[in-house]
Amino acid sequence: MVVAPPHAPPQAAAAAPAGAARPQGERPARALLIAFFACLLYAAFSSGATQLPQESWLQIALAVVATVACAAWLYGSLRLRASAAGWAGLGLLVLFAAWTGASIAWSVAPDRSWVELNRAIAYVLTVFVGLVLGTSLARAPERVARALAYASIPVALYALGGKTLPGFHIDGLINLDQAGGVNRLKAPLQYWNALALFCVSGLLPMLRMAADPWRSPAGRIGALLGVYLLLLVITLTYSRGGMLALIAGLVVFFALSTERVRAAVVFFAALFASSIPLFVALTRPDLIADRVPLERREDDALVVLVTVLVVALLLAAFGVVVDRLRRSRAFSPERARRIGRPAMAVVGALLVLSVVNAAVSGRIAASFESFKDTSAPARTTDPNRLLSANSGNRWTWWEEAAGAWSDKPVAGWGAGSFPVTHKLYRRNLLGVQQPHSVPLQWLAEVGLVGLLLAAGGILALLAAALARVRATPWALAGAPPDRGYAAALLAVAVAWIVHSFLDWDWDIPAVTLPMLLALGVLAARPRRGAGAVPSARGPVLAAAVLASVLVVVSALLPALADTRTGSAIEASGAEGASAGRLADAAADAEVAARLNPLSVEPLLAAATIAVRRGRREEARALVLRALRRQPDNLDAWVQLAAFEFERGDRAGLRRASQRALELDPRNPGLIALAQRAQSNSAPPNESATATGSPLPTQVPITEPEIGLPAPAPVLPPAPLP
Repeated sequence: MVVAPPHAPPQAAAAAPAGAARPQGERPARALLIAFFACLLYAAFSSGATQLPQESWLQIALAVVATVACAAWLYGSLRLRASAAGWAGLGLLVLFAAWTGASIAWSVAPDRSWVELNRAIAYVLTVFVGLVLGTSLARAPERVARALAYASIPVALYALGGKTLPGFHIDGLINLDQAGGVNRLKAPLQYWNALALFCVSGLLPMLRMAADPWRSPAGRIGALLGVYLLLLVITLTYSRGGMLALIAGLVVFFALSTERVRAAVVFFAALFASSIPLFVALTRPDLIADRVPLERREDDALVVLVTVLVVALLLAAFGVVVDRLRRSRAFSPERARRIGRPAMAVVGALLVLSVVNAAVSGRIAASFESFKDTSAPARTTDPNRLLSANSGNRWTWWEEAAGAWSDKPVAGWGAGSFPVTHKLYRRNLLGVQQPHSVPLQWLAEVGLVGLLLAAGGILALLAAALARVRATPWALAGAPPDRGYAAALLAVAVAWIVHSFLDWDWDIPAVTLPMLLALGVLAARPRRGAGAVPSARGPVLAAAVLASVLVVVSALLPALADTRTGSAIEASGAEGASAGRLADAAADAEVAARLNPLSVEPLLAAATIAVRRGRREEARALVLRALRRQPDNLDAWVQLAAFEFERGDRAGLRRASQRALELDPRNPGLIALAQRAQSNSAPPNESATATGSPLPTQVPITEPEIGLPAPAPVLPPAPLP
């Protein structure tokens, strides 16, 4: 039931539920919304859906949901309309997905490019679903915003359980000691910055719900407690990027939303309330140190839990008092405007003065120098990092991405290639999968073309969303306006964009899906009556089903290959594995290599298994086969060097070690390997292979020296010279 606000027209309560502009197809649209957010919750509780096969199952589910939505649009009651900017944004993202797929042809990591293609397609499907919901669902911005807020609550509660009830577990179902003694919250997304951004995506709509005069008092108080919970979790992630994203989202929300004074009261009340359990959590010694045994943490966690609950009760009582004041006209709209506008002006002036003062005093320049300094990065799990400007090695990774882009500025090195190319430009042995900046990652991997397509698509959708928010009335006679919820969805998108400059959000579906859905909903054009559908509905549906089948197959093959490879490695690594088990493991690896003809991992696993079976020449042939697939794969070249050493092939060892050094020129272990191979490549009188004499040996190459996962089963027992 929709409750009219105290100052609404008398007919508002009766008119609101009817929805003057309710489109047809409510039930299918609601089912579509429920299905999508089931996918979102799956992504959140599957470590953000960043790894195979979890991401593949998510992509398959989205393909099915989008296909059903397409069928309902063509033959059912769903509608599909969008603004010109909305269609342009969707089209550019489709072109970006095509460009990502095309990059497989020149990629130095084609298997990773395939994964990136599947991810880009899933994001296109998300925008499509958002457009359908925005057209077909009555009060779509409100309902989608509320769904985002509701989805964040179980995630936040699960995360907070690591600080309040770490000893609670149900075997095989739930374990709240998710971080294993790490004091910084990160579960269930398993990355603290992603958890913070996910909670920001729920907090902004929740803030609107807490200030919504059309909701019941109990609903507003529940939303107030939701804001309190999400703020507490965000701060306990120690995520500075999450804080910046929240600030950016709040600026957009307060600039464009309705009920700004009420929302400000709610936010600052929740902020003050969350600071109390935060202070308790940060002053309990066993909760701010890592790897503390569970039995030592449980007492301090109980203190935090009691504090959280007591403060929640006090905050709920505060909400009741505020609601009564509102009903007594102490907070009439006129008075709120008289108070709110000067207050907003004062806050804005204080922010401007703070920035000017920081610039004049040199603190901005000092912070920038600290940001670039990587000599002593802030400790990852230190709560004091919230007050530090240190980038945590980001500046180094950004320089590596810039170097990769400068060498291939137009097309890049191939989607998903940064784990390979960063070794060409790195100055230390710190491994990294992404440069922790989405725009720089696009530049390095898919070049300027990819950046223009992806960023252009998102910005076009953002422009359509902003136009939708500005065109939404501030108030409607007899019905709740969508303006506040539309502003909240736009704020979610802006928060993601700001955060994406500092992290690898594009590779984390759980945090990118809310942003794209929000933009899709706002880019839609809801209208009454039947929407336009293609005249040839049958062929269009057939094409959609065929495309969906291809998407499912494309997502499924890498996942099955990855699963088979993992099974083969696990079986072959077991102590005392029988000959039959090793043969089965080798068969699994071969099947995986056929399922994913772009990947080298199954072949390298098969080589390891062949070594255990005593088939070293077969293992070497498998490594050579892997290098034919990926000539720039460093692990394969290192393994080949080991085989060439064992065979006494000085020329082969020199070639393999030199190529490995070219792929990772700053690696001291590879430098030593190449030097030793070179020094033994031309003996004074005769070759080792001609006389049968072994190469001289000195110190073995170990994992810390090379800085790579050591191919232990393949390295020869004798050390390299």
